[in-house]
Amino acid sequence: MVAPDGTRYPNRMTSLWIKAPALIEVLHGTAPKVDTEAFGMLLTFDQQGKGKTVVSLRQMHPTAARRTAVMQFEAVGGS
Repeated sequence: MVAPDGTRYPNRMTSLWIKAPALIEVLHGTAPKVDTEAFGMLLTFDQQGKGKTVVSLRQMHPTAARRTAVMQFEAVGGS
């Protein structure tokens, strides 16, 4: 990922499981091998009819401390 100021963040996502068209599970981290801060993400896609889909994203962090650190980005809730 590249920020507007040009800062590069070494993000790496590894697909763990894909169940089309309803679910994607990935491991999100920075290193290709051992990454103690890597966390799981589960994306679900629920069809609601009339061409609408509800997308849900759940993050599973390795520790409570890591979850607390990520909460500073306010990625909670949604509409």
